[in-house]
Amino acid sequence: MAKFEIYQDGSGDYRWRFQSNNGKILAVSAEGYINRANCEHSIILIKRETSQAAITDNKPLSANP
Repeated sequence: MAKFEIYQDGSGDYRWRFQSNNGKILAVSAEGYINRANCEHSIILIKRETSQAAITDNKPLSANP
């Protein structure tokens, strides 16, 4: 089962990583959190917002169609 894992980094901040079913890391927190509650809250926000997230393609348009 895919999961979020919370851990402490070398400086003692809390971070999360998201692992797929096969154990590969798909995403990591971009920032560290001073306390675990804030780290957990960021996971809740991600879970809530991703179901509505748009998919965009930032590939530049070709000059020659």
